Amino acid sequence: MPAAQPTDAQRQTFLDTCAAAVPGLDAGKKQRIRCIGWDQETSETIAKLVIDGEKVGTFSLPWLHAAHPELKPEIGEFIIQTAYDGAPQALLQTVGLELLTFKDIDASYTALDGPGVRDLTVWRGIHTKHWNGLLASQGKTVVDNMPVVVERFVCVYPTG
Repeated sequence: MPAAQPTDAQRQTFLDTCAAAVPGLDAGKKQRIRCIGWDQETSETIAKLVIDGEKVGTFSLPWLHAAHPELKPEIGEFIIQTAYDGAPQALLQTVGLELLTFKDIDASYTALDGPGVRDLTVWRGIHTKHWNGLLASQGKTVVDNMPVVVERFVCVYPTG
């Protein structure tokens, strides 16, 4: 079962809270919604790492963006990070994008991720399993020369 999306009311209430807490904030009319985690507990743990500044980046695949353009990151965009149940947890802003190949991801990039997956072997294992599951519908698998987008972000609200 995929993660739930926040309701329009949840989204608006969260954005109103962010705007009240962050002077001058203009998150625009549209934000990307993102849940990182495969269940409620994992998604809440990851959201806490983001809020505390322990996780300041994530990774995605252009191969998947082709099929789902709404997932393609853009510099300056705002992201509502949700828990698995769709409840908004944090407002992020994308501040950097870099295109690499899977084989070029090294410890300097995995350092952007949460502490539990910074070790390169662990990072590769988790991402290979996850991406292979997503790529199966396209008849693709993770390969060394596969393009990977490295997305750096800042947590705008709340801050830890």
